[in-house]
Amino acid sequence: MRNLKHTHAHDRQAHTPRGEQRHARRDEEMRATHDEAGIAPPRAWWRFMTSVLVFVYIVLWVGGAARYLFIGAVEQDETWLASVFLAVAGALVLLTITSRREFFSLLAVAVAGLFIELCGVHYGVPFGRYAYTSVLQPTVFGVPVVMAFAWMTLVAYLRQALAGLNLPSWAFALAGAAWMTSIDLVIDPLAANQLGYWRWVERGAYYGIPLTNFAGWFVSSLLIFALLGRARRANTAHRLTGVSIVLFFTLIALSFQLWTAALIGFALCALDALLYARRR
Repeated sequence: MRNLKHTHAHDRQAHTPRGEQRHARRDEEMRATHDEAGIAPPRAWWRFMTSVLVFVYIVLWVGGAARYLFIGAVEQDETWLASVFLAVAGALVLLTITSRREFFSLLAVAVAGLFIELCGVHYGVPFGRYAYTSVLQPTVFGVPVVMAFAWMTLVAYLRQALAGLNLPSWAFALAGAAWMTSIDLVIDPLAANQLGYWRWVERGAYYGIPLTNFAGWFVSSLLIFALLGRARRANTAHRLTGVSIVLFFTLIALSFQLWTAALIGFALCALDALLYARRR
């Protein structure tokens, strides 16, 4: 009986001008907190687009990996699929961002990555002299636009992969740069040779790739991770997209019998699995 009276009293108070003001103030605070986090309930179009992109990405991933493993290299008229694959991966990362801060941070990474590639192509800094072929399209001043997506996707992935380690800022930046460079040890031997994404002007010791390339990757990635810091929220989509790309190129390396690159790729995927299990 006492609880019933208390409930009626609360209802009467809620309908008084003072009660309505209090409820309005509380709703406003909740909206402000929501806006500050930058999180909004997924709309129907967002869920639909994400579902479509996930489906397309899985089809491209499975189809591409199976093609290289069981049939062989793609034909010349199928090379456009590489650009679509990287673009879809980048779009998935963008659609699954959960805060405005993260959105602008990763957008800055995409712009920075494109700028770094432009410097590399036109001035040889920081990787060395190389040039893109016509495989990846479209291009901006000689650099494929999808390279911006590639940088963004991998940085978003590694920020998630390293988030559970609680490393100091300097150690986080070093770990991110080392991991990013290790991923290039998997991708670059393929991209510069069998896949024909780009060509090096001067051949180097590692599958024809100069060591300056990996030094450039480490320094560039170190600056990016030092400026961005670790991710503030867990994002499974970012982690899965990134590790799937590493596994994809690892399987292609295996198909071409690039044993060292494939071994590094499998080691990176195993490390990701261990860190994920530890975080859970």
